Amino acid sequence: MAITKYDETYAELEKKGEFNKDVTPYNYDHTIKVDGDYVYINRKLSFRILSGCIRGLMLGLGPLVNSLLFGCKIVGRENFDAVKDTGCFSISNHVNYLDNLMMRQAIGLRKRYYLTVGDFNSKSGFAGLMLRSGGVLPLPPENCLSGMRNLNVAFKELLADKRIIHFYPEQSMWMNFRKPRPFKKGSFHYAVKYDVPVVPMFFCYSEPTGIRKLFKASYKVTLFVMPALYPDKSLPLKERENDLHRRAMEMYIRKYREFYKVDDPLIYDIDPSNYATMPVETELACKVSAETVGLAFDRERGVYNPNEAQEEPLLQAAAAKDEDRT
Repeated sequence: MAITKYDETYAELEKKGEFNKDVTPYNYDHTIKVDGDYVYINRKLSFRILSGCIRGLMLGLGPLVNSLLFGCKIVGRENFDAVKDTGCFSISNHVNYLDNLMMRQAIGLRKRYYLTVGDFNSKSGFAGLMLRSGGVLPLPPENCLSGMRNLNVAFKELLADKRIIHFYPEQSMWMNFRKPRPFKKGSFHYAVKYDVPVVPMFFCYSEPTGIRKLFKASYKVTLFVMPALYPDKSLPLKERENDLHRRAMEMYIRKYREFYKVDDPLIYDIDPSNYATMPVETELACKVSAETVGLAFDRERGVYNPNEAQEEPLLQAAAAKDEDRT
């Protein structure tokens, strides 16, 4: 498996339980302000023609690029058929600059695809025009109320037109990182607000095969499109968000365990000394990780068996046994 120059940084952040930090560089040079005046949906005929050309180019050439660069295999694309008659959100882990090309290939012509990105992607000039033509929706700063209202108007209109809007709930990109990182709540908040489903997608890595192995390609990518998740209307609104968040996290962790054959109670290598200070979304991911193998987790005890009275956390007990063997 290829090792990126950021792997040591990823490992340090993982020990702290901080999975949403931006590691790859970006800047705000030549950006357009994302506020209440930002144009999310451009109705001009010239723009619509350009957008059709750019989208057609990505759909036409994307599969070739995905095959050559990543040996891309897509599993479960038929799960998009279940949401063909409604607007929806999709989510995925963010592991590559071109991962959206693979997602576009998975969706195909079923739906028109839009991609939410950080506001630093709101570029001016030719580059920005190409991004907007491809369906990029830059998110405004959280403290910009006019920008958030503007974004909501765009979301409402796009969902009414049965479009698909993609979120990266991990927030930042970690190149080639295998584990599903803890999710932010944004996509689940909007899914509940607009009462639409969420389609989860998960990128997995494996060793190259066939001609790609002969030419010493670094890895092969499999994109899993998983069944849509729907808000549970029997729950109050806030609990609805939390429930959707938890079910999505569980789906990702189970797929990660299945694909990589991982049975560790905690899939994350977090230093126990950081349990008390790790973000709440990391705590949730740890709880779900333990629950997928019939155990439990909390900040004080770490992983433990809820059905047994046990003073010592299982992870610490396992570490002690390893020391005894040495």
